[in-house]
Amino acid sequence: MTLDGMADHFPDALGLSPTAAWLNFIESIVLPTMPPDLPFAIQGWAGMAFDRTSYEDLAPDSVWECWIAVHNQAAGYPSGLGAVRYRNASDLLSGVHIKPDMESIRTYWDENYSFLRDHYVFSLDQQWIIRLDQDTTLFLGKLDFMRSVVDRLGGVAEVRKMMDDDFIGGSDDVVGLGDYIDGLLAPL
Repeated sequence: MTLDGMADHFPDALGLSPTAAWLNFIESIVLPTMPPDLPFAIQGWAGMAFDRTSYEDLAPDSVWECWIAVHNQAAGYPSGLGAVRYRNASDLLSGVHIKPDMESIRTYWDENYSFLRDHYVFSLDQQWIIRLDQDTTLFLGKLDFMRSVVDRLGGVAEVRKMMDDDFIGGSDDVVGLGDYIDGLLAPL
């Protein structure tokens, strides 16, 4: 489904195309940085990150399951998601509206080989954003949303261990990824 008629989800962005409104929302939350630099453009959000090349679905299945479950529970009903492929702001491709389940996300990835491109998946109610670049899947959400996800995953210590195993493992942390992981979780 295209974004036609979706602008009502972004009432502050009247007069913009839905894709432009979504881009404004994304840029207000996520800095275009890569690890070990923290991605937060505003306060009141926390995150998790995983090595996307280690997983068939670009992040651990348990994370996706908890993320979608909390989204659907918080929305009170299965509320749609937005997705936008990008290389940079001037090369933004049209966004799409997708259902909040893994099958729909996988279908989006398969269409036109979207999984090969950098892109964002996000909630239309602006509670969270996932940035999928060629190396990392970055999950960012408002604190209440993130607390619910992290609790379902076993708590901050368990999520920290998951990310540590992904990014550092048993090797030396020469680039500061431990600080990056701690910084994503610090607001929690």
